[in-house]
Amino acid sequence: MRDTDYSLLKLISEKDRKAFALFYERYIKLIYKFVYEALKDQERTDDLIQEFWMKVWVDPSFLRCNQEGSVQSYMLQNLRFRVMNVYRETLKNMISIDQLEETMELDYNNITAGLDERELLVVIREALDKQPYVVRKTFWLRINDWSVEETAKVLAVSKKTVYNKYSESLSVVRSHLKNNYPEMIEDFNSAIKGEKIFSMRTLFF
Repeated sequence: MRDTDYSLLKLISEKDRKAFALFYERYIKLIYKFVYEALKDQERTDDLIQEFWMKVWVDPSFLRCNQEGSVQSYMLQNLRFRVMNVYRETLKNMISIDQLEETMELDYNNITAGLDERELLVVIREALDKQPYVVRKTFWLRINDWSVEETAKVLAVSKKTVYNKYSESLSVVRSHLKNNYPEMIEDFNSAIKGEKIFSMRTLFF
Protein backbone atom coordinates (compact mmCIF):
# COMPACT_ATOMS: atom_id res chain seq x y z
CA MET A 1 0.00 0.00 0.00
CA ARG A 2 1.15 3.49 -0.80
CA ASP A 3 0.53 4.88 2.67
CA THR A 4 2.42 2.33 4.75
CA ASP A 5 5.46 3.72 6.55
CA TYR A 6 7.67 1.56 4.34
CA SER A 7 6.14 2.97 1.18
CA LEU A 8 6.29 6.54 2.43
CA LEU A 9 9.95 6.26 3.42
CA LYS A 10 10.78 4.85 0.01
CA LEU A 11 9.08 7.82 -1.63
CA ILE A 12 10.80 10.24 0.73
CA SER A 13 14.15 8.77 -0.32
CA GLU A 14 13.13 9.86 -3.83
CA LYS A 15 12.40 13.36 -2.48
CA ASP A 16 8.63 13.08 -2.68
CA ARG A 17 7.38 16.07 -0.68
CA LYS A 18 3.80 14.80 -0.43
CA ALA A 19 5.02 11.55 1.11
CA PHE A 20 7.16 13.50 3.57
CA ALA A 21 4.19 15.69 4.53
CA LEU A 22 2.01 12.62 5.12
CA PHE A 23 4.67 10.89 7.18
CA TYR A 24 5.21 14.11 9.17
CA GLU A 25 1.50 14.48 9.94
CA ARG A 26 1.28 10.84 10.93
CA TYR A 27 3.98 11.03 13.60
CA ILE A 28 4.62 14.63 14.63
CA LYS A 29 2.27 14.50 17.67
CA LEU A 30 3.74 11.23 18.93
CA ILE A 31 7.30 12.46 18.40
CA TYR A 32 6.67 15.77 20.11
CA LYS A 33 5.01 14.11 23.12
CA PHE A 34 7.80 11.53 23.36
CA VAL A 35 10.65 14.04 23.25
CA TYR A 36 9.10 16.85 25.26
CA GLU A 37 8.00 14.61 28.13
CA ALA A 38 11.54 13.25 28.31
CA LEU A 39 13.39 16.58 28.11
CA LYS A 40 10.87 18.94 29.75
CA ASP A 41 12.52 21.76 27.80
CA GLN A 42 10.92 23.50 24.81
CA GLU A 43 14.10 24.72 23.12
CA ARG A 44 15.95 21.41 23.37
CA THR A 45 12.82 19.57 22.22
CA ASP A 46 12.45 21.80 19.16
CA ASP A 47 16.12 21.45 18.27
CA LEU A 48 16.11 17.67 18.59
CA ILE A 49 12.89 17.26 16.57
CA GLN A 50 14.06 19.61 13.84
CA GLU A 51 17.31 17.69 13.50
CA PHE A 52 15.38 14.41 13.34
CA TRP A 53 13.09 15.59 10.53
CA MET A 54 16.01 17.00 8.57
CA LYS A 55 17.67 13.60 8.73
CA VAL A 56 14.47 11.89 7.60
CA TRP A 57 14.32 14.15 4.55
CA VAL A 58 18.01 13.85 3.66
CA ASP A 59 18.29 10.09 4.13
CA PRO A 60 15.36 8.13 5.64
CA SER A 61 17.22 4.83 5.31
CA PHE A 62 18.27 5.06 8.98
CA LEU A 63 14.69 4.17 9.93
CA ARG A 64 13.60 0.54 9.79
CA CYS A 65 10.15 -0.98 9.49
CA ASN A 66 8.78 -4.13 11.05
CA GLN A 67 7.13 -6.94 9.10
CA GLU A 68 3.87 -4.98 8.97
CA GLY A 69 5.62 -2.00 7.39
CA SER A 70 5.44 0.17 10.51
CA VAL A 71 8.40 2.28 11.61
CA GLN A 72 7.06 3.35 15.01
CA SER A 73 9.08 1.02 17.23
CA TYR A 74 12.41 1.73 15.57
CA MET A 75 11.65 5.46 15.29
CA LEU A 76 11.05 5.70 19.03
CA GLN A 77 14.28 3.78 19.57
CA ASN A 78 16.18 6.28 17.46
CA LEU A 79 14.61 9.21 19.28
CA ARG A 80 15.46 7.62 22.62
CA PHE A 81 19.12 7.47 21.64
CA ARG A 82 18.96 11.16 20.72
CA VAL A 83 17.36 12.02 24.05
CA MET A 84 20.00 9.94 25.81
CA ASN A 85 22.72 12.03 24.20
CA VAL A 86 21.13 15.11 25.72
CA TYR A 87 21.03 13.41 29.12
CA ARG A 88 24.68 12.45 28.78
CA GLU A 89 25.46 16.12 28.60
CA THR A 90 23.26 16.65 31.65
CA LEU A 91 25.28 14.05 33.54
CA LYS A 92 28.25 16.34 33.23
CA ASN A 93 26.31 18.78 35.37
CA MET A 94 26.10 16.20 38.16
CA ILE A 95 22.53 15.02 37.67
CA SER A 96 22.40 11.60 39.33
CA ILE A 97 21.66 8.37 37.48
CA ASP A 98 18.76 7.67 39.82
CA GLN A 99 17.14 10.99 38.91
CA LEU A 100 17.43 10.09 35.24
CA GLU A 101 16.03 6.63 35.88
CA GLU A 102 12.93 7.98 37.59
CA THR A 103 12.23 10.60 34.92
CA MET A 104 12.93 8.55 31.81
CA GLU A 105 11.25 5.34 32.97
CA LEU A 106 8.04 7.19 33.76
CA ASP A 107 7.96 9.05 30.44
CA TYR A 108 8.85 5.98 28.44
CA ASN A 109 6.21 3.79 30.03
CA ASN A 110 3.52 6.42 29.50
CA ILE A 111 4.22 6.60 25.78
CA THR A 112 5.15 3.07 24.83
CA ALA A 113 2.72 1.14 27.00
CA GLY A 114 1.11 -0.36 23.93
CA LEU A 115 4.24 -1.78 22.35
CA ASP A 116 4.58 -5.57 22.17
CA GLU A 117 8.06 -5.48 23.69
CA ARG A 118 6.79 -4.13 27.00
CA GLU A 119 6.16 -7.63 28.31
CA LEU A 120 9.79 -8.60 27.77
CA LEU A 121 10.91 -5.40 29.47
CA VAL A 122 8.83 -6.19 32.53
CA VAL A 123 10.32 -9.67 32.75
CA ILE A 124 13.88 -8.32 32.45
CA ARG A 125 13.28 -5.80 35.21
CA GLU A 126 11.80 -8.61 37.28
CA ALA A 127 14.97 -10.67 36.77
CA LEU A 128 17.27 -7.81 37.74
CA ASP A 129 15.16 -6.36 40.53
CA LYS A 130 17.06 -7.96 43.41
CA GLN A 131 20.50 -7.71 41.83
CA PRO A 132 23.13 -5.30 43.20
CA TYR A 133 22.97 -1.71 41.99
CA VAL A 134 26.06 -1.98 39.79
CA VAL A 135 24.79 -5.12 38.05
CA ARG A 136 21.44 -3.51 37.21
CA LYS A 137 22.88 -0.20 36.08
CA THR A 138 25.61 -1.81 34.04
CA PHE A 139 23.03 -3.84 32.15
CA TRP A 140 20.83 -0.87 31.24
CA LEU A 141 23.71 1.39 30.31
CA ARG A 142 25.39 -1.21 28.12
CA ILE A 143 22.13 -2.30 26.47
CA ASN A 144 21.64 1.34 25.52
CA ASP A 145 25.01 1.32 23.75
CA TRP A 146 26.97 3.22 26.37
CA SER A 147 30.61 2.29 25.91
CA VAL A 148 32.56 0.40 28.55
CA GLU A 149 34.51 3.58 29.28
CA GLU A 150 31.35 5.71 29.68
CA THR A 151 29.71 3.08 31.88
CA ALA A 152 32.79 2.76 34.08
CA LYS A 153 33.00 6.52 34.48
CA VAL A 154 29.38 7.15 35.40
CA LEU A 155 29.29 4.20 37.83
CA ALA A 156 32.74 4.98 39.24
CA VAL A 157 34.04 1.45 38.68
CA SER A 158 36.82 -0.10 36.62
CA LYS A 159 36.37 -1.24 33.02
CA LYS A 160 37.02 -4.79 34.17
CA THR A 161 34.14 -4.48 36.60
CA VAL A 162 31.88 -3.30 33.78
CA TYR A 163 32.76 -6.35 31.69
CA ASN A 164 32.18 -8.69 34.63
CA LYS A 165 28.94 -7.12 35.81
CA TYR A 166 27.44 -6.96 32.33
CA SER A 167 28.25 -10.64 31.79
CA GLU A 168 26.73 -11.39 35.18
CA SER A 169 23.56 -9.47 34.35
CA LEU A 170 23.08 -11.38 31.08
CA SER A 171 23.46 -14.68 32.91
CA VAL A 172 20.91 -13.60 35.52
CA VAL A 173 18.34 -12.61 32.91
CA ARG A 174 18.85 -15.73 30.79
CA SER A 175 18.53 -17.95 33.84
CA HIS A 176 15.34 -16.17 34.89
CA LEU A 177 13.88 -16.57 31.42
CA LYS A 178 14.88 -20.23 31.19
CA ASN A 179 13.22 -21.04 34.49
CA ASN A 180 10.09 -18.92 34.12
CA TYR A 181 9.59 -17.69 30.56
CA PRO A 182 11.42 -20.03 28.17
CA GLU A 183 9.37 -18.75 25.23
CA MET A 184 11.10 -15.36 25.58
CA ILE A 185 14.70 -16.54 25.44
CA GLU A 186 14.95 -16.28 21.66
CA ASP A 187 13.53 -12.75 21.66
CA PHE A 188 15.94 -11.69 24.39
CA ASN A 189 18.98 -13.13 22.62
CA SER A 190 17.91 -11.50 19.36
CA ALA A 191 17.50 -8.14 21.07
CA ILE A 192 20.94 -8.37 22.69
CA LYS A 193 22.54 -9.17 19.35
CA GLY A 194 20.71 -6.32 17.65
CA GLU A 195 18.96 -8.72 15.30
CA LYS A 196 15.52 -7.68 16.40
CA ILE A 197 14.35 -4.18 17.27
CA PHE A 198 13.15 -4.02 20.85
CA SER A 199 12.22 -0.94 22.83
CA MET A 200 14.21 -2.48 25.69
CA ARG A 201 17.27 -1.20 23.87
CA THR A 202 15.94 2.32 24.23
CA LEU A 203 14.91 2.21 27.85
CA PHE A 204 17.48 4.05 29.91
CA PHE A 205 17.17 1.90 33.03
